[in-house]
Amino acid sequence: MSIMSSDTVYESLREHLDNLPVGFPKTKSGVEIRILKQLFTQEEAELATQLTIMPETTDQIVNRLGREPSETEAILEEMVRKGLIFHTRKGGVTTYSAGFFLIGIYERQLGTITKEFARDFDQYLDEALRDELIKPKTVQFRTVPVESSITPELGVAPYEDIRAIVKQQSKLAVMECICKKKSAMLGEGCDNPREVCMIFSSGAWTFLEAGLAREITQEEALEILDEAEAAGLVCSPSNDQKGAIICLCCGCCCDILKSYKKYPKPSSMCHSNYFVVVDSELCTGCETCLDRCQMDAIKIDEGKANIDLDFCIGCGLCVSTCSSEAVTLKQKDESAIRVPPENMYKLYEKAGLERLAQKSK
Repeated sequence: MSIMSSDTVYESLREHLDNLPVGFPKTKSGVEIRILKQLFTQEEAELATQLTIMPETTDQIVNRLGREPSETEAILEEMVRKGLIFHTRKGGVTTYSAGFFLIGIYERQLGTITKEFARDFDQYLDEALRDELIKPKTVQFRTVPVESSITPELGVAPYEDIRAIVKQQSKLAVMECICKKKSAMLGEGCDNPREVCMIFSSGAWTFLEAGLAREITQEEALEILDEAEAAGLVCSPSNDQKGAIICLCCGCCCDILKSYKKYPKPSSMCHSNYFVVVDSELCTGCETCLDRCQMDAIKIDEGKANIDLDFCIGCGLCVSTCSSEAVTLKQKDESAIRVPPENMYKLYEKAGLERLAQKSK
């Protein structure tokens, strides 16, 4: 039974989450505590503060904490069901570990999200979480160009070839985008495709087990990419070379793209290796590119498209529909190329070390 007061246990949980590779910062309003109270019971919150990012079995957890086994396992499984912690099941053995708020706990609320939670999340995003999403040196997502914008001379690296990444996967699933669902719930949605978030490997298994995704084939995944490109959605895989996740984002709903647009130079924050240029002699000023740009980086000046390179994130969506071929994709200088970590483990290891160094200053 808990010996901590409600206020104490939730503040301890907030601090615990903030010490993970992806933080959960404190606000003056306390909206983050309201969010935690909607997600965790007091008993769950107290146990969650004692989990680490290293996977442990129930026996390892109860031996380390001196808890009762059956009660502890029941709480752990309930937190798994609610998407509050990470877990694996292999060879009949289940392990549990602390879950990040993003990517992790938040996305697993897809089936239970309420208007109250949606409003609180948006408030938290405005007050503190936005910086956590896009300001770190190593972020969780990057932008890669859509296939039809890539020319042979660009020499795209394997980790930039999104279709090649899909073809390497053995377990694939797709789920509804929680950003689009949240926006629609708050009356701010759009007509873009919503079932477009793809998860691979062990992540796919987790969301399938929870009933939040459906399994798909490689061919179906490629069709989703084609549908997203036709709709003008930015291709944003996880910031690792294997591409554990692919988000297909619109600038009106995606919390990451909306966050970028709050800053004066998102191109310097976004992990993208490309930018767009316009040949003014070829440009006819047809304005097709205006609707395709999810970052509002294009303006028409004196009948010609003009690219604001501070806002261009190199997605290539304006390139693929330019009938006059006036818009082309260019690779950044070698000194500006960002090579993503090898896998998600390396990604969070790197992010965690950077946060630790930042907190120690």
